[in-house]
Amino acid sequence: MSQTINAGKYNRQITIYNTQVIEDEDGFQTTIQNIVLQPYAQVNTTKGFTLIANGTDFEKAFTKFTIRYPVTPINRDMLISFRGKTYTIEYLNNIDEANVELEIQAKEVTH
Repeated sequence: MSQTINAGKYNRQITIYNTQVIEDEDGFQTTIQNIVLQPYAQVNTTKGFTLIANGTDFEKAFTKFTIRYPVTPINRDMLISFRGKTYTIEYLNNIDEANVELEIQAKEVTH
């Protein structure tokens, strides 16, 4: 049975990448970003009042990115870039084990 998805809900482009430390021509170590995927995603952020109401620490706010299930494997060592912010991937969920949508729970990297 085929599952119908509203393609319009994927309305924000994100970049999923990994980093690699290399030595530049001057012998210094530098970090480069290797883009793995640039899918469109549905983006939801956990609201602060929800966290306070549940007695949860505000720092545990997550952003949920839902994308079409990718052919390219994604893992927790990768990072997400969205609207000038960087996120670490905390949790990956193949929704209903259907290989149709992938939910990515991510946490913003604060410097």
